[in-house]
Amino acid sequence: MRRRPDTELIVLARKGSDEAVEVLFERYWPHAWRSAYAVTADRGLADDAAQEAIEKAFSALERFDETRPFGPWLKRIAINRAVDQLRRRRRVEVLHDEETTFHTWEIGEQADEDLRLWAVADSVAALGAGKRVVIVLHYWLDLPLDEIAGVLGLPVGTVASRLARAKDELRAVLEEQHVV
Repeated sequence: MRRRPDTELIVLARKGSDEAVEVLFERYWPHAWRSAYAVTADRGLADDAAQEAIEKAFSALERFDETRPFGPWLKRIAINRAVDQLRRRRRVEVLHDEETTFHTWEIGEQADEDLRLWAVADSVAALGAGKRVVIVLHYWLDLPLDEIAGVLGLPVGTVASRLARAKDELRAVLEEQHVV
């Protein structure tokens, strides 16, 4: 069976096709979940945020502009829901266990590079929630500072200072570990 484009699936889903909804879900659930997990560093919060994002996106398909890409739109919703989850739970500290490490890179051929990437990801996971969120949104999801400010409901200057402090903290930790 050929892979149907998102635009076709969205049109079919609007017409009530359960199959189209299922294909969109299967195609984009992993992206929504990974985005939520990158922000929360918590599997349970990521599950909740991704589920909320999927529900919100699918209930808004009638209003979605199918000339725009679906994936980034859903990812943005997932990020917003993840930030909301953090606010609701007032989660400030990251638990230092295996479940809170960011294992998002595929294993490459160069072991040293893989180890460096794991160390960076684990160091990001260990940041406080405010710093971790701005690092993830800026460097992993490529959002500019003004968009991060909008997502978090903060002034751009606050986002910039959190990002600078987070980078300084990461640099110190990674230098101590001889990663950079």
